[in-house]
Amino acid sequence: MALTFPPIYLLKFHLERDSEELHRLEEAIHVVWDIREAKLVLGIVKSKSRATLELRKLGLDTEEVVKVQKHGAEGGQAKARDPHSNKRRKIDSITVDEKEVVALDSETASEPDTGNEDSFQRKRKRTAARGSSPAKSSPLEKRPVSSPGSTIQPSGETIKVLSLAWYTDSINAGKLLTVDDYLVYEGRVKSASLPTRSNPTVLSAKVEPRRQVKIPSPTQRHSRHGSRKFGQQSGHSSSQPAKLIHETTSEDEAHSKLPPVPEYLHTQYSCQRPTPFHCPNEGFLSELRVIKQARTLRGDQIGIRAYSAAVAAVASYPYSLTSAYEINRLPGCGDKMAKLWQDWKDFGHVKEADEIRSDPDMQVLNLFWNIHGVGEVSAREFFNNGWRSLDDIVEHGWDNISRDQQIGVKYYDEFLQRIPREEVESISNVVLDRANQIRDGFQMVVCGGYRRGKPDSGDVDVVLSHPDENATHRFLVDLLDLLENDEYITHKLNVSTKNSDRGQNTLNWKGSMPRGKGGFDTLDHAFLVWQDPNWPSKAEDLTCDPDTKNPNVHRRVDIIISPWKTAGCAVVGWSGGTMFERDLRRYCKEKLGLKFDSSGLRRQGDGEWVDLEEGDGDLLDKEKRVFGGLGLEWREPTERCTD
Repeated sequence: MALTFPPIYLLKFHLERDSEELHRLEEAIHVVWDIREAKLVLGIVKSKSRATLELRKLGLDTEEVVKVQKHGAEGGQAKARDPHSNKRRKIDSITVDEKEVVALDSETASEPDTGNEDSFQRKRKRTAARGSSPAKSSPLEKRPVSSPGSTIQPSGETIKVLSLAWYTDSINAGKLLTVDDYLVYEGRVKSASLPTRSNPTVLSAKVEPRRQVKIPSPTQRHSRHGSRKFGQQSGHSSSQPAKLIHETTSEDEAHSKLPPVPEYLHTQYSCQRPTPFHCPNEGFLSELRVIKQARTLRGDQIGIRAYSAAVAAVASYPYSLTSAYEINRLPGCGDKMAKLWQDWKDFGHVKEADEIRSDPDMQVLNLFWNIHGVGEVSAREFFNNGWRSLDDIVEHGWDNISRDQQIGVKYYDEFLQRIPREEVESISNVVLDRANQIRDGFQMVVCGGYRRGKPDSGDVDVVLSHPDENATHRFLVDLLDLLENDEYITHKLNVSTKNSDRGQNTLNWKGSMPRGKGGFDTLDHAFLVWQDPNWPSKAEDLTCDPDTKNPNVHRRVDIIISPWKTAGCAVVGWSGGTMFERDLRRYCKEKLGLKFDSSGLRRQGDGEWVDLEEGDGDLLDKEKRVFGGLGLEWREPTERCTD
């Protein structure tokens, strides 16, 4: 009977020298690529200092945890307890070998796997009877696994780094061995700057504090920032040619053992590749994304294209990178990316990314870019106006920004809060329920990051359609009226019924015609600010104070209404990541001579509509017909996780 291991993260230190063994272990152990999902960390590490360094490379700053005996520990003196105090000390700071470490009481540390189930359960019951928290269980004990978006460990828990021998010895013994004899390092996370996708993925039940940015004084602004204008190309240290990396004979031999580049990576279109949410090289990708974001905010179009291509290729590569040569083989990854990877391998971070993170100007640009309704162009415009904070916008530019942007500033903190999957489902169910109250038979697909498998989302995107074409004609107006009457909608950011205005006919387009806005603009849609009108104590609160404000967080909700004949294109167009959607449009244009958007497909030459969706089935069947009609291999939404 095969052993069931807890989620394991495998450190690549030393294993990078033998790519074959590294990839064999990754497959055999079924490792997780995101250390936040791991219960144990394994590696070829022998010292605590090396373990802490490897964790720091992954964005985990830890402090060592030691178990202290009640009468003190050898090599260190624990603080004496007050014999008259009934409170139990859980965490203390003591000195061991002239280093300050965190000490846990033996009754609050993780319990060793002794195999004595009854004894352990009795101990938990005694602890619970005293009114304290239950003792932490062993990493090998069955317990719920935290969601992909949760932090590595809740406050008070520890992270354990074990020798890789624990895994091999457990396999040989035919059972999970206790971890004590293999423990190299145990630490408590002080801070976790783990790589994320664009926005933090840590869920919070309260409004996160507004991002603080150091604001220079008026005189400093003119002296330091006066001549700096974003959007104007200027020299940058990162534009220097990357130096070729010297490689030895032994490295040449290692290259011959590298796995072949997957066939799908020989294409330039990311819509032809599987791109999962997590990949083996997430740490390095997080550094590339920092640089790519900086290129975007600076308006460096060449840099944006270069880093977008590199990020897309690395995200699709199914193996852990082990050398600069290996990354150089990937499309869009030349000597520059190889040099950046070498820096990350040697130091655990990339200098250019560090400089960007510490640049106060980039912090301000990111602050503005995170406002709903503000893109990179508006962010640079705000910066060049001399604004450095949200207060500056309110004080000096309120009358000059759009209504969308005003709402984005007003609800800045709330819009930054991530939406858990359960809440996405709750909001979507309300929309579908109201739709079917008006006209039975509506179908809906929840798109966006939710459909790609993200643990939480920035907004909620839903596509609604009905097999009866007449049902979707001007349906959006009735739906919004009902949702407003039920007090779910607080603001309408953008509402369009252009598709109904032209009788739900496909938009005429020819290659010689000027380009319009994105495809979503040709479908009936409503971009809304949403607030659940219900909360547990609502009746009691309103009885005490009729002016009680709704405590629920404001959310962003996008409702798309598509006629049935092109609903498959709408689902495809609202489900993929940014690069997937861009490359899908480019693939259709360059390979098929078609123009694709979420309202349908048209020929480039004469603008004639191309129907790929005819046939029975539901919205998901129609989506698969679109893939097949375009000659694309079907990719599940969880494989369309491009940036």
